[in-house]
Amino acid sequence: MQMRALIIMVVALVAGLAAVFLAKTMVDQQVSTATTVERVNTVPVVIAKTDLKMGTRLDKLMLDTIDWPETSLPENHFRSIDSVLGDAPPIVLKDMKKGEVVLHYKLSPHGAKGGLPAKIPEDMRAITIAVTEVRGVAGFVLPGNYVDVLHTTSVGRKDGKPVNRVLMQNVQVLGVDQLSSEDETKPTVVNAVTLLVNTADGQKLTLASTVGELNLLLRNEYDASILEVKTLELSDLVPTEAPTKVRVYKRVRRPTVEVIRGLEIKTQSVSEGKELSPATTTPSPAQ
Repeated sequence: MQMRALIIMVVALVAGLAAVFLAKTMVDQQVSTATTVERVNTVPVVIAKTDLKMGTRLDKLMLDTIDWPETSLPENHFRSIDSVLGDAPPIVLKDMKKGEVVLHYKLSPHGAKGGLPAKIPEDMRAITIAVTEVRGVAGFVLPGNYVDVLHTTSVGRKDGKPVNRVLMQNVQVLGVDQLSSEDETKPTVVNAVTLLVNTADGQKLTLASTVGELNLLLRNEYDASILEVKTLELSDLVPTEAPTKVRVYKRVRRPTVEVIRGLEIKTQSVSEGKELSPATTTPSPAQ
């Protein structure tokens, strides 16, 4: 009996040792897998250390660097704060949030002066057109918006009738009156809107404003589509489809007669001299 108990104890001890060994082996494998991480090469990238508003001139306290995976670098980034600032710090052209990567197109050239000129890219120009409350979309056109420009004129028409055409599409608004900050969100009725155009489009706008009327179409901020739109004539406002004929049915009211027999009153409808069956019967009030 003692021998049997001893054998059972030995078997249990061996099984326990085997279980401990297997558990330790599995834990070691998991730890080894978790600690085996592929090394990723990184490079320094300049980011905004704080929120940066348009028109702000940069300095070292506003910038920082972080390590960025070399395989997913953003285009036109900076790798050092000195390369951003240069000999004369640039001005912020696009608002940046804290932690956002600083990119070339969001900054003016080094040493650029503040104000509206710093927001004008190379090979582009700013031009101002006169607007009214209606032509300026009731003041909802603000700096940073995009618009289409409509032109209404009768110049060049043999019949002298006006036409309307889309002169330009997807044009950026740089300012309204003397406001150029894109932080403006409250609609304001203004007398002038400044647009970002190239030289050729600036010529078109100048000429068009002297021989017709300009109107603005406000775009959704995410819509950059360029559509093929035809010139609209007065004839396009008149329906070209033939009018639909509508048959009108008139309700015929037949004459009625009241027939009184003693205390009973009967109403009968008549047609072409022919007596019809009674339509309604109205008893006379008792006397």
